[in-house]
Amino acid sequence: MSITFEKIIEEQFKFLVSEFQFKLEKCNRTQGGFDILYINVFCAVHIVYEFREAYLFITLHKLKNGAFVDNPRPIKSDSLITGYSLDDILSQRAPNAIIKPAYAYGENSEYYDKELGMALYVSQFAKNLKKYASDVLTGDFKIFKLLEPIIKKRAQDSI
Repeated sequence: MSITFEKIIEEQFKFLVSEFQFKLEKCNRTQGGFDILYINVFCAVHIVYEFREAYLFITLHKLKNGAFVDNPRPIKSDSLITGYSLDDILSQRAPNAIIKPAYAYGENSEYYDKELGMALYVSQFAKNLKKYASDVLTGDFKIFKLLEPIIKKRAQDSI
């Protein structure tokens, strides 16, 4: 019997609850995947899994007045950005640790194993979050100041 995606998330990200005092606020199945939100007193970890992309998008948000506020869309030069993707953090700290969409590894990848593949894939994201963004999880948002001009430039370049 295969384990549900919700259980995989709960298991792989349990360190958020046990080590960083996060609470699982939501874990909803959407039309195209899953939408998960963890919150502690400092920040929110927003996880979105999209079936079509076969990818886990993780964004770390600084809380505003104790609440999760998503980034404005589109991002402009004067936008107040509250959240930055784990991939952007990794691009500065450990570019080789960035995980690709599951299909990029090919059908012979361990990520395609019917029983363990999804858990192995999700576990890589969880390990990266813990290893490379634990400062953000405890309220140190210095990396956000470095990322802000990069994100805003990328947003302007995509217009």
